[in-house]
Amino acid sequence: MNNNQILNWCKNNKPVNEILDIPEEIFENITIEQANLIVSQYENHTFFRLPDREIKFFEWLKQNDKDVWNDIWDDDLFEPYIVSIQLLPLFCYQNYKGFPICELQNNDNYYFVPQHLADKESKIFLESAKTRYTENEPLTIPQWLAIAISMGPIDIWHFSYNNDIELTDGKLAVKELVDDNILVHLKDADHLSIFVDL
Repeated sequence: MNNNQILNWCKNNKPVNEILDIPEEIFENITIEQANLIVSQYENHTFFRLPDREIKFFEWLKQNDKDVWNDIWDDDLFEPYIVSIQLLPLFCYQNYKGFPICELQNNDNYYFVPQHLADKESKIFLESAKTRYTENEPLTIPQWLAIAISMGPIDIWHFSYNNDIELTDGKLAVKELVDDNILVHLKDADHLSIFVDL
C-alpha cells in the first residue's frame, strides 16, 4: 500500500465505539512511516485489536503465566487485546516488537533495554556470545538473552515465546545474568518507566 491508499483506507474506516478494525494485511504490509500516518488520522482515544500473531502470543501467556496475563488484561473497560492506536507502529511486521510487557503492577517486570546490561561485565560476555553465534557454536540461554537485550527492548515472555524456550528457563537465565553482574533487573514498573519509549 502507498501513502494515498493508506489515507483512503483511513477515510473509509471509522472506529466503532472508539475501536478501529485493522485487517491483517495492513499489519503485514505497512511501513513504520505508514503506521504513524494511520495514527495521525485518528483521535488519541482510538483503539484497535492486536494482530493475530500477538493474540496467539497472549493466548500462550494465558496458559503459561496466568497471573501476568491477568495483570495486563483484567480490565473492565475493554475486552482483552484492545490497545491504543498510539501503539500501532510496534505491530507492523517491518518493526514487529509486540506489546511491551513493562507496566505490571502485581507481578515482577522482566522488561529489559540495552542500558540494563552492565558496561564492563556485559561487554566481554556479549563479545564471547556473539563470537560463538557467528561461528555457529551453540549458545546458552543467558548468552542468547544477552544478545537479544543488546539489540533492543524485550521482555522475558516474548523472548521465551519467540525462541521456544520454557518460561522458567528464561527467568533462570535472567537470574544467572543478574548474579554474574551482567544485567540489572528492575522489577518495579515505576523504575522502568524512564526506559520505556512507546
